[in-house]
This record gives sequence, structure tokens and C-alpha cells, in this order.
Amino acid sequence: PPPKKSTTINMQTCRALVSASRRTHRWLAGGIRRRFSTEQQDKVMVHGMKFHGYHGDLPAEQELGQKFIIDVDLWTSLAAAEKSDLLKDTVNYVEIWEMTKDSVENKKFEMIEKLGGDISDRILAFDSRIEKVRVAVKKPEVCIPGILQYVGIEMTREQKR
Repeated sequence: PPPKKSTTINMQTCRALVSASRRTHRWLAGGIRRRFSTEQQDKVMVHGMKFHGYHGDLPAEQELGQKFIIDVDLWTSLAAAEKSDLLKDTVNYVEIWEMTKDSVENKKFEMIEKLGGDISDRILAFDSRIEKVRVAVKKPEVCIPGILQYVGIEMTREQKR
């Protein structure tokens, strides 16, 4: 049998490794919880908004206009509204719809990227509780000699803190 002294050293080493492993696991788990908390994954969705706008590079697009379909996702904590059941504790999706409608129908951009950026910027400026926004702009009546459902862009922007 090995000497008792070396058994004690091995047990101490083993305990130290187990302890370090537990600390590392708790540290990693805490970081994952902070990075992917449930509050950060709450989302308000306003999808399939349809408007007539005057955006595009071609003169006909700017003069006659066309249909645009917009999807918006907002990442914000829904915990307060879940508890209170009050509109003031969440992001009002009617106001998101109105801002989006105004950008599409009352402004003119040559690029749908600019339209998406305008919508994103307005939404982030509207409410500081919104952590992140995703805007998809779909253009179903595009001048391409072929069959397709739509062309579009999707952009995600975060609140500058």
C-alpha cells in the first residue's frame, strides 16, 4: 500500500480540483444566465403590416408607389406587464404600427435599406425599454422579369447605451 502521506496529498489535490470545477461551473452558469436571461428573450411581434409607399430606385416606383409588407420584432422585458396587466408597462404595438405606417406612407427613400433603418431608428428612439429591434421590409411587386414572392431586407439594431 502507498504511504499514508501521499494518499492525503492525492485526496487534497482531488478535493481542490472538485472545488475548482464547481466554482468554474457556477461562474459559467451565472454568465450564461446573465447573457441569456428570460427578460432579454421576451419579444413583441408586429408582423404582416401592409402599406402603400413610394420607395425604390426607379421613377415609376417613386411616382406610382407599390405595396410593402413589414415585420417588426422588439426585444423588451414583458415581466412588468405580465404582473400588472397594464398597457403602460409594455410597448404599445399600436404605436409601433403607427410609426411604421408613417415611415412607409409619408416618406420616400430610394433604397428599402434606408426605409428599414428609418423604422428601426424611430422604434429604438420611441422607448428606451426596447433593447433590440428587428425590421424586415418585403417588396412583393418588384420589377424583375421572373416569378418570385418578394425581395426584401432584414436588419437588427440594438439600443445604444
